Amino acid sequence: TAGLSTKQYEVAEEVVNLFNTTSRIVLAELCARFGKTIWSGAVAVEMNVDVVIVASYVKTVFTSFATDLTSFQQFANYAHIDTGDDNYQEQVESALAEGKKVFAYLSLANGSKRQDRIDYLFDNKVEKLLIVDEADFGAHKKQQAQPLVDKVDATVYTIIMTGTNADRAVAHWPV
Repeated sequence: TAGLSTKQYEVAEEVVNLFNTTSRIVLAELCARFGKTIWSGAVAVEMNVDVVIVASYVKTVFTSFATDLTSFQQFANYAHIDTGDDNYQEQVESALAEGKKVFAYLSLANGSKRQDRIDYLFDNKVEKLLIVDEADFGAHKKQQAQPLVDKVDATVYTIIMTGTNADRAVAHWPV
């Protein structure tokens, strides 16, 4: 069972309250060793969304999420899906049909299929939480951020997550 530190709990509660009242896009500038991965997973559980899109330019983020979250009971009902897999759409549909929730890992590196992946994930009519992790490393560039900004509407909860350079991380986001 995962447990949050007092500070993780307080910040999670603050973000959940923001999502439930006034904000849909939140900057989470959290210090190194804060435990951003488990913290953002806890926010996802509390928001009870069907699909959590973890977007990053830094692909090691996806391994960290999958490794950390599968270690805890609270995330046992989540499928972890790499949108780089050829059959990722079928994996998402299958998991949702089985009553599971989904962590979908989306690389922001330029590629011929990136926009199709973004369109599929955001056009899917389920509740979503977007987590842009390491938002100041590559994901802050217009080429990477704008396709997400264009898809985020009032129904998508969004966390722009970073440990450094918050101003750069949110350069294209209406935080």
